[in-house]
Amino acid sequence: MSSETAVSARGWWRRVGWGVVSFTVIVGAAIAGALLGYNQKAPKPVTIRELVTPAFEGMPRMRILALGLDQQSGNTDTIIVATVDFEKKAVYALSIPRDTLADIPGHRPFKVNAAYAWGGLQTAKQTVENLLGVTIDRVVLVRLEGFKRIVDLLGGVEIDIEKDMHYVDRKQRLYIHLKKGYRLLDGEKAMQYVRFRHDPLGDLGRIYRQQKFLKALAAKMFQWQQLDRLPELTRQVMKQLETDMTTREVLQLARLGKELPPERIFTGVLPGQSQSVNGLSYYVPDETRVYRALEELEQSAETPTTATKGGNTLP
Repeated sequence: MSSETAVSARGWWRRVGWGVVSFTVIVGAAIAGALLGYNQKAPKPVTIRELVTPAFEGMPRMRILALGLDQQSGNTDTIIVATVDFEKKAVYALSIPRDTLADIPGHRPFKVNAAYAWGGLQTAKQTVENLLGVTIDRVVLVRLEGFKRIVDLLGGVEIDIEKDMHYVDRKQRLYIHLKKGYRLLDGEKAMQYVRFRHDPLGDLGRIYRQQKFLKALAAKMFQWQQLDRLPELTRQVMKQLETDMTTREVLQLARLGKELPPERIFTGVLPGQSQSVNGLSYYVPDETRVYRALEELEQSAETPTTATKGGNTLP
């Protein structure tokens, strides 16, 4: 990666933490609608007492594994471990590159993004826990391609497209033609936007666009006023999610996500470097830092000399 590209990448990573928050906001919006009675197939509503009781009482912090599923490949190409600190009112989000070499329980060492495809949510969780040497409290998986129907139900989502995007892959039936500028994207155009990765930043750029899109989608959902279409919207959102969180937990995290200021979201990337292993390209974690990666992120975030305001990226 050139120095110019590296600088651009660091700037783009500042927004990645919003993706974790957007996951919870989207889930919360859907479940909130269900609790209001618009979705008769929704889970049993929680009581008023349960709603006002803190979901994570006695837990000063929790770790969430947020996964973005590429349904074309079956791999989780967006992988973020977020530490939510309730006392400090902060989120520390560590992104794990999809090609990271990891031991997948019950399988051979391979790229971390294959863990879900090989063994489901629990295997993905165990793989990341073993990789970082930490305990993951909850998991949220979002099927990104499934939001095409949701975007259309919402009447489109506004996005500032940062540049012209053109790419054709007939084998994958992928046709991307987008013009730079602030535009209202329908479901098809939105999918083109989040799948584009053919520029110098590659998957890094695609991750940024996915996170940017999720944030805009969450904002649109909270502004939506068409209550007669809420049951269908709720059903569609719930189809795209897989999580071990309870309704009450999701609602509390959604509230936190909506209220959390950007300067209290700190982001970083798992330390490592690209290497060829047995003829395949991997991102190999730095053995001297991998088990301290989350701790380093949290410590650096609270050190004025290494953290800046406004949604922070740390080395």
